[in-house]
Amino acid sequence: MSRFNDEKPYQRALLLSGGGTRLALYGGMFEALEKHGLKPDILIASCGGAFASVVINTFATHDQRKAFFQSKEYFNFVAHIQLTYHRKLHKLAWYAYKKTFDRRKAPVIEDIFETYLVEMSQDLSKQLPSLATTSFHQALPTVMIGSKILFSQEEVGQKRGQQKLFQKVLLTDETTAQKINFNQQRLKSQNYQQSAVMEDVAIKTTLSMLQAARMSMADMFYMAPMKEKEENFLGGVVDLVPIELGFSLAKNVILERKQGYTRIEEGLIRAVFGFSANARLDEINQYQVKHWIDTRDASVALRGFYPQKNINWKAFEVSLSLPSSYEKFQEDIQKQWQYGYEKTLESIQR
Repeated sequence: MSRFNDEKPYQRALLLSGGGTRLALYGGMFEALEKHGLKPDILIASCGGAFASVVINTFATHDQRKAFFQSKEYFNFVAHIQLTYHRKLHKLAWYAYKKTFDRRKAPVIEDIFETYLVEMSQDLSKQLPSLATTSFHQALPTVMIGSKILFSQEEVGQKRGQQKLFQKVLLTDETTAQKINFNQQRLKSQNYQQSAVMEDVAIKTTLSMLQAARMSMADMFYMAPMKEKEENFLGGVVDLVPIELGFSLAKNVILERKQGYTRIEEGLIRAVFGFSANARLDEINQYQVKHWIDTRDASVALRGFYPQKNINWKAFEVSLSLPSSYEKFQEDIQKQWQYGYEKTLESIQR
């Protein structure tokens, strides 16, 4: 279904889309691809995948990348995650549940500035010094996905009407940016037409990779928007699997077969962005792709091996199951890495 001509600047693109707190699996994917002659020459990443792309660019070998994921530095970063007051069930959880019944497309401007679950520093360089100076194109050309917020905090609660509230932003370096045909990146599908997302796509080439990853990870209601000068940005959920970008840049695209969104996830994305996340997955699944890496069972196969949200009924709040020890954390990372490797190998052998 590729609509683009054969004049592509890259041979092979790998899309790292999401991953949540299981993102070490992307290291295993990358290792399997390289060992079997399918090393990508460009990465396209969103949300947790954006963080994984920083690690891939920072370290030269698979052993070094895995060592970082299993390091005390990364363990301390994960182990010190804290939840906000919105963890209480009568706050964000109740709000999210109500949104599953509202079929309207972003009818009002939601409060994404103050309503979020996880405390996350705007600047991650002190917590993750090993990644702080990594620049785009350090090892592989990389494009991350973010979204610019087009409204102010004072507009929260107002009816949206036909107003566009977000603009998809490509985060990369100047050299890679010159190879992107922006006419091919416009969000033209029917799913986006009545949404709160602009059709035109912007670009940003001034950030370090770690800054860009922080931006791409800033999903609505998950963490606070990323502040950059006088502007605010949310994460890559605006286009979690940007397959059109992949096919416009590379002859071959490798990506995951993603699990569908839950009713709550679908409701929240519809409430904020005004499009259907599952309809977007259906669009993506229509493309003819040689190597689909099927990770639809990741949440089941890796249960107990990554931080998960749970409900603490006694405290009547959402809780996060963090690793009980550094040794357990290292085991978790190994499990995630091996899962990504094996799933990729299955895709190659099909």
